[in-house]
Amino acid sequence: MSTAVLVGTCYLIHFDRPYKHARHYLGWASNVKRRLAEHAAGRGANLMAVVRDAGIGWQLARLWPNSTRSRERQLKNQGSRARLCPMCGVHPSTPLPRNRDGSLSRSRTTDAQKHAAGVMTAAQRAEHTALRRGLVTGKLPRPLERGPLLDDPWLLPAGGAA
Repeated sequence: MSTAVLVGTCYLIHFDRPYKHARHYLGWASNVKRRLAEHAAGRGANLMAVVRDAGIGWQLARLWPNSTRSRERQLKNQGSRARLCPMCGVHPSTPLPRNRDGSLSRSRTTDAQKHAAGVMTAAQRAEHTALRRGLVTGKLPRPLERGPLLDDPWLLPAGGAA
């Protein structure tokens, strides 16, 4: 009898400001986009619901594609999530080629070097960017924050059709 191992994606969420002791949330999902939407709606993990209720925004910080639940447990057992978070300043143990301004040179660094140093590869960055642009950051869209327009041209007058 064989047991099927579910393969999905581990993800790291960075909070805009700390909630008590927590600054990050690490989770696993078979469908990350759907899971992040659940977190944004307050139906995900309890910590994410509490962070949402506290009015704290969050952003997707990092992905580990093709991961299992045991990989999630391994990442959680490592301890400090800040060491895994690129927004908190992950510093790889092996020196990588740098630009004059000190930023990582993406053109002179191979994906294998990036993977070994814990930096997102080109494919991971592309997936990460696509997810971030997919409005799954846990923040309200700007028009909702500002409220409705005072004179909305699409609303019908109270008496019926125009």
